[in-house]
Amino acid sequence: MKNIIILIVTCFCGLNGYSQQDLDFFLIARNTGEKVLANNDTIRVFGFAQSLGAQPSIPGPTLIMNEGDSVHIDLWNVSQGAPHTLHLHGLDVDQENDGVPHLSFDIAHMDHGYYHFKAPHAGTYLYHCHVASSIHVQAGMYGSIIVKPSDGSNTTWNGGYEYTNENSYFCSEIDTTWHNDSVLEHDHDTTITIHQVSIPKYKPQFFLINGLSDQQLIDENVTFNSVVNQIDYTRLTNIGYCGLRVFFPPALNARIIDSDGRPLPVEEISDTVYLYPGERYGVLTDASMEFSGEITFDYIDLNTMGVKNTQVVPVSISGDVDLEEFEKELFNFKVVPNPFHQEAKIKFKLNEAKKIKIRIIDVNGRILRDIPFSKYLSGKNSVIIGESLLLKGTYVVQMISEEGYVVIKKIIKL
Repeated sequence: MKNIIILIVTCFCGLNGYSQQDLDFFLIARNTGEKVLANNDTIRVFGFAQSLGAQPSIPGPTLIMNEGDSVHIDLWNVSQGAPHTLHLHGLDVDQENDGVPHLSFDIAHMDHGYYHFKAPHAGTYLYHCHVASSIHVQAGMYGSIIVKPSDGSNTTWNGGYEYTNENSYFCSEIDTTWHNDSVLEHDHDTTITIHQVSIPKYKPQFFLINGLSDQQLIDENVTFNSVVNQIDYTRLTNIGYCGLRVFFPPALNARIIDSDGRPLPVEEISDTVYLYPGERYGVLTDASMEFSGEITFDYIDLNTMGVKNTQVVPVSISGDVDLEEFEKELFNFKVVPNPFHQEAKIKFKLNEAKKIKIRIIDVNGRILRDIPFSKYLSGKNSVIIGESLLLKGTYVVQMISEEGYVVIKKIIKL
């Protein structure tokens, strides 16, 4: 979560009891930026910078606020040529502050534009220039807006899911032929017909996650790092012109919980998320085992529905570091018989009554059986597993406490 610009000017106590803020953000629209690609080529980009001496980043600075905050954005346009705006994509703001030219206002060279709104529902949103938007978005004029709950906590929304860590993956593409002066240098045309005849066919060669691609994604700010049973919240955003198919490793136990800044009526348990241009999704994960893998991002041509490119984000899940007491308590945890043919029994002893969940997982991390949390009494307990559908092979049985501790046994089916 880099390039965050927040200046707190004043605070006041809201009716909900939380301290809500007056936030001032300052962005500079630039058309003189440079971007180094994965092949080490450098292309010209437009974008948003934090100061006159700074390069505009791709994506732009992330704007973070709490629900209910009074937000003020000062956009200073120092670029030549066409004006710019800041469209607040997905945010429920009034038309004057929405950043769509002709409906609100645009900002000419060396002018300032001011956007004022009260931060709406907690969620994932984005901003981008809406002047000749097909060109200016491709040029790099976009960034994230994250609205946190009223109290700023690690909760998906007010009264939502709590989580420990947050990841954000902002996806886009680059067609280098669109970054030549013949495309980028244009006069402002309210009908935009000039762009319809002058821009080349879109054929992206680079597919970005947080502005990086290919070997650049081996980066500590991109890698998905977690521990067993830690709840992580991942924000997915697509502002490219391709569709996206995002595949999470099964052992992460992904749950899709929100879309475009609003909770889903019913969470969807799925390891695959589809995003079309402009969409955002929120995914909760709860790693069930220690492993290394990758989240894959397939970029889909929306004309042919074929996969144009695949990018990967490394995943590293380490073991829970607080297992000692739980392991001591379940020192008698065993599966008998092991190996087994049709039926086996999980036996364990508790020092005190405790809620425990039991999972059976294959060697690829896929959950084959998930017995939900049940309260087991102190003393000896047993659970029968009659896994007639399991093929011959090696599997893992996990016992997970309500506190998040895990102990593991390997089992073999003959």
